[in-house]
Amino acid sequence: MFNLLLAWLMADGPRWRYNRIWLHALLAAVGLTVMIWALGTAVGLTLSEVFAENAAHELAQSALLGIALIVGVGGIFRSNALNRYAALVTAGISAIGFVRETPNCRGDVMVFCASADTRGSLITASAVVLLVATLVIEFRRRGTFMKAIHPRFSWPLAFAAVLLALSQMAEGLHMVVVEETLELYGYAVLMLGAAWLALVPSSPQVIRRGRDRSGHADVWDDRAGPFDRATPLRHSRIGIKDRR
Repeated sequence: MFNLLLAWLMADGPRWRYNRIWLHALLAAVGLTVMIWALGTAVGLTLSEVFAENAAHELAQSALLGIALIVGVGGIFRSNALNRYAALVTAGISAIGFVRETPNCRGDVMVFCASADTRGSLITASAVVLLVATLVIEFRRRGTFMKAIHPRFSWPLAFAAVLLALSQMAEGLHMVVVEETLELYGYAVLMLGAAWLALVPSSPQVIRRGRDRSGHADVWDDRAGPFDRATPLRHSRIGIKDRR
């Protein structure tokens, strides 16, 4: 069993190529947090009011999840089989998170809210859609699920899950600012991941500087995404030239 697991981990396969997603998401989360805190302070809100339940910071979390959901759905129709499934999973997780962050309707909250029963039904429906879609995609293209969950490809989702788990630990320790910032960080990872998956099919072919096994200096890399560092190419009458 261990040998099979090791062979699966060491096997060649698709790789997530937006390696700086953790850094860009961190910058987005910290930047949004500082901006929300500064604006709240400017209008006379205390720190606890800025990070209170259903306050400005939680609305920013819902906004990121909503964007991730919309962009993820768009990526489903623009990607190849594996990226389509990854976009579907990202959209499904974002939908569950969005519903989870939606406030309960009560006396002082009647706009942008949902009842507890509605939230539970929507979360269940999202989970069922993910399960059914996984079975259908795996039936049509066997091996897609195992490729998708490989750490080499799925590590951004695992990273987001770790951030959300840490946020729950911070909540238990009553560290509200840390909790909300970690949640925003995790949701920023989902949003940027969905954007990358949606943009990959429309990105130009790129050339990776280096040498292949035959010694050629420039190597085509069709798998690179729009945020990878590479040199775009264009066709001309005399062949392919660097666009500099």
